[in-house]
Amino acid sequence: MNVKEFCNFLNISEPTIYNWRTDKPNLYKIVMEYKKEKIDNPDNLSEILKYFNKLSEKEKEFYLADIKARILKKELE
Repeated sequence: MNVKEFCNFLNISEPTIYNWRTDKPNLYKIVMEYKKEKIDNPDNLSEILKYFNKLSEKEKEFYLADIKARILKKELE
């Protein structure tokens, strides 16, 4: 998630988050750490990647195609 999207998520303007960086560095640090840990890198992502990397290339291709098909199906509904 980029900064603009994150600001929309927080319901603040982009200048606000940049002002926090200079005016309220502790708040900025907390907010950006939350973004890094909870939004940009969900806890289960590393576990998913660990198991995905153990698959053969054909299995990876199959599961990626399955995920794409499921998403397309949801978008059609």
